[in-house]
Amino acid sequence: MKKENLLSKQQFIPIILGASIGVYSTARSFHEAYGVMSISICRYLTGQINHSKIIFPIVESDMEDEEVLFNCLNKIAHSYPDTPKMIIGTDEWHIEMIVKFRGKLDNTWIIPYTDSDTLQRVINKTDFYYLCEELGVNYPKFISLGNKQLLETELPFSFPVVVKPTSRVLYESLKFTGKMKVFTAQDRTELDEIVVLLRNAGYYENLVIQEYVPGDDTAMHILTLYIAQDGQTKLASFGQTLLEDHTPGGIGNPLAIRTFRNDEVIKQAEKITKHVGYVGFANFDLKYDERDGKYKFFELNPRLGRSNYYLTSAGNNPTSYYVRDYINNKNMLYTVAEKEVLYSIVPKKLLLGYIKEKNLKNKIKELYKKRLVKNPLYYFSVEKNLKRLFYIVISTFNYYRKFKKYPPMS
Repeated sequence: MKKENLLSKQQFIPIILGASIGVYSTARSFHEAYGVMSISICRYLTGQINHSKIIFPIVESDMEDEEVLFNCLNKIAHSYPDTPKMIIGTDEWHIEMIVKFRGKLDNTWIIPYTDSDTLQRVINKTDFYYLCEELGVNYPKFISLGNKQLLETELPFSFPVVVKPTSRVLYESLKFTGKMKVFTAQDRTELDEIVVLLRNAGYYENLVIQEYVPGDDTAMHILTLYIAQDGQTKLASFGQTLLEDHTPGGIGNPLAIRTFRNDEVIKQAEKITKHVGYVGFANFDLKYDERDGKYKFFELNPRLGRSNYYLTSAGNNPTSYYVRDYINNKNMLYTVAEKEVLYSIVPKKLLLGYIKEKNLKNKIKELYKKRLVKNPLYYFSVEKNLKRLFYIVISTFNYYRKFKKYPPMS
């Protein structure tokens, strides 16, 4: 039976924007929980979603254009007029556009995100840090450069520093040589070069220049909250990043996460979400600062993260929260994830080679021994396509080449 016919028989259809491993992870979680197939709207096919049994891809090369994406969604609505359709974004610019569509799409569409004003308040990195200051939540030192502004004064903190665009929508639309997800400057000369590069490329909005919090990849942590429509937190899941991507386009993306419980960090995060009236999934990036023993909050991503399968791996399938809240209208109890598992998309040997701390390395070995390790792409009970299997094997071992070319900073 064709995928289109299978989709028409479903209770609901997840529409996921993008083609990353985060898209596949979300689609897999939907499939595990409800046996449904998802539609992916993407600019091009990737190995993660191509030849998948659980994803029906729609390639729309200009989907960053609001009108183009809106027309694509209307075509889907025409094909499945009576079926509830839940639209899920996997990047900030996705969420900003989806929220703009609220009230424009018909009532068969479910938009499980917070309102526009709240969204802008939490995704603007400058506003987010001011919010942390107001609420007593720990965050790194920073300065903000206004529209088109260059840096003309000395920094109030030492190098190295991190440079981040605050508008992901504008930044995503720019194409230029030297583009990176996040920039790091080792000295003032390099910092000035980065700022000029971004301004010349057409990025005229605010820039955040942030102090570099010391520590290797294992100092990074992730926290995901789900706040239901009633304003109450229903899920909290914390984890320690063990290894990050260091390629220019993917720097900072977690490749391996160890889950465990941290109530103090959850309390800090809830100060923010409750204060602004946030609804939906909130994905926090934070780093443990060995200088003062505090976790510093870097940002709130208003969506499920790229590595969202760490939630499902620990026994808390995030898609079930969407469905229970927006489709089944069921009350949900508050759950704090406690199960310790390892989410990893890199080879075991590679991961262990970059873990320096002995006790942590032994903990990872123990999780492997107990078979508590999950890779979202390894869905072999369902995915039988040989081309897909070939891609998974090659892409997994390709991390050796990537880390040889782009190793973590020592």
